[in-house]
Amino acid sequence: MSIGARVWGLARVATGPRRGLRAFGQGLAVVLALAVPGPPAGAQEAASMVLTLDQERLYQSTLFGQRLEAELAAARQTLIAKNAEDQRNLEAEEAELTEKRATVPPEEFRALADAFDEKVTGVRAEQERNVRTLQRQIERARQQFFGAVEPLLLEVVRERGAAVVLDARAVLINTGQLDVTDEVRARVDSLLGDGGSISAVPSQQDQGEEAPADEPTGKEEDSGLDLPLGTPVPD
Repeated sequence: MSIGARVWGLARVATGPRRGLRAFGQGLAVVLALAVPGPPAGAQEAASMVLTLDQERLYQSTLFGQRLEAELAAARQTLIAKNAEDQRNLEAEEAELTEKRATVPPEEFRALADAFDEKVTGVRAEQERNVRTLQRQIERARQQFFGAVEPLLLEVVRERGAAVVLDARAVLINTGQLDVTDEVRARVDSLLGDGGSISAVPSQQDQGEEAPADEPTGKEEDSGLDLPLGTPVPD
């Protein structure tokens, strides 16, 4: 096997699973149905009202969500830059090792090649740990966002006299009159701003308190974006 075949690229860089959004949407109707008090006797029609919410648009359009996404994008670019640097370093070391092949004894070359193999394996393992860490940060950011937004959404639901909120993307026909995305967005921007101290990328101390990054959970989803080392992120 050639030495070049031993250089492994980055398997994937996370763009972010949407597990936080789905979990929020699946449990939202139940939470609201339990949390909203029963309507007065003369308000049965209002209480049966169904509202819709575009969760993704809410996340992407609020100051809070935009700040979290900016932090995640910066972390992702840092990871890609590091992977590109790793690629360049390994390629340079591979070229140097190839030149030595004709001048060193076979036993010595084999030892050098084995050491290079071990280094490449270590670099790949570190890259995979970093990808899993970024994936967890994406999930954590969305969970924090919707956890902070839920009380404000409940306020809107009570004011509208509604009982259930559905994900707007799951509704076949919607005239827009029942959609509260813009109303909730305005309330989030007014009351929460950019989210204050809630960060998408935890500090080094917080990262040390999280689960080890090199232990796969078995629940990770493929981002659908496969990037070798040094490949620019598509727009």
